[in-house]
Amino acid sequence: MPVFDYTAVDSRGRSVNGTIEAPDQQSVVRDLRNIRYSVTSIRERSDPLKFIKTFGQRFERVDLYALAIFTRQFAVLFNSGISAVRSLDGLSRQTLNGPLSRAVQSVHEDIRMGYTLAKSMGKHPAVFDNLYVAMVRAGEMSGAMGEIMDRLATLLEREVRLRSKVTAATTYPIVVFGACCLVTYILVQYIFPTFVALFEGLDVQLPWPTRTLIFVTNTLRNPVVIVCTLAALAFFGYFFYQYINTDKGRKAFDNFTIQLPLIGDIIKKVALSRFCRTLGTLLASGVPVIHALEIVSRAVGNEVIGDILMKVQKELKEGTRLSEPMKESAIFPPMVTQMVAVGEETGNLPTLLDKLADFYDVEVEHTLEALTSMLEPLMIFFMGGVVGFVLLAVFMPVYSLVDKM
Repeated sequence: MPVFDYTAVDSRGRSVNGTIEAPDQQSVVRDLRNIRYSVTSIRERSDPLKFIKTFGQRFERVDLYALAIFTRQFAVLFNSGISAVRSLDGLSRQTLNGPLSRAVQSVHEDIRMGYTLAKSMGKHPAVFDNLYVAMVRAGEMSGAMGEIMDRLATLLEREVRLRSKVTAATTYPIVVFGACCLVTYILVQYIFPTFVALFEGLDVQLPWPTRTLIFVTNTLRNPVVIVCTLAALAFFGYFFYQYINTDKGRKAFDNFTIQLPLIGDIIKKVALSRFCRTLGTLLASGVPVIHALEIVSRAVGNEVIGDILMKVQKELKEGTRLSEPMKESAIFPPMVTQMVAVGEETGNLPTLLDKLADFYDVEVEHTLEALTSMLEPLMIFFMGGVVGFVLLAVFMPVYSLVDKM
């Protein structure tokens, strides 16, 4: 937070100099006026590391776990009868995530100036997304802020658990693949050259595995090849990143991922879980279904499914029931559309959507376990194949030389 040097006059007319931490100059003036100081000058203290700090903050991201903890704490404090101003003042000082802490401090200052909580949070879309702001606004309008913050905290906590399951399932294959690449690099860089020099000095016809090994070793140790490879990877990575950040590129990438075998099935189930959980929470909080669908289309995490939800919203505006346009899409399984239809008929749609979300959470967990179980032998087979090929390439010339003796 910036530090300001100020000069002021107190209620007795005496000149006072001091320093204070505040988000901006207006906050300094307001705080000093509260203690009956008349400000004569304010100057922000220069910070030689300000540019570096500002540049680094651009790459900071809000941790979902920290946001879930903040929401739960805020709900507990609010339900205990503590005002939003006092709750945010305390929470802004103990939040560990940098972007979240700065956003909470700003929200606290805005509320003190008379802004609503939803409007204050809406100024920080990178921290509080449309779903978060919409539920807070619904809580303010309905007078059930405590209950809705509890629902929002539960929603975020379940999203954290879902992401943790996906991360845990993908960690093992990534670690094994990384270890395999590291071992291959050590062999190529330090072990193989000794054998290559030995084989090239032998008067024997080298078999194709050995010739392949020599070619790969010499190629990977060539500085020109290394530089060109790294440059090509950087070039491809940059343009791929730029492409998927466009609407067309993101839709193409999301459409490609959901078509993949096994992985696409997991992505669909995760998206369906988010759809059911988020829509059910919004409807239970009093958000109109048309507005809720627009929010869910952005929170589902897949542009292709988001476009389908926007089409559903369009047909819903024309007077159809929610389940009817959902049946026409291949994304939604029959069980989902049937449960939605039953929920519409019985008026119990939020509860049924929540149960569907629980079901798909379990499905995601089982699918991830099956995928991990399948990847383990594949990784072992891959590493065994690499080691076997190396041993074959090294010992075949030795056997040929022994046969000639």
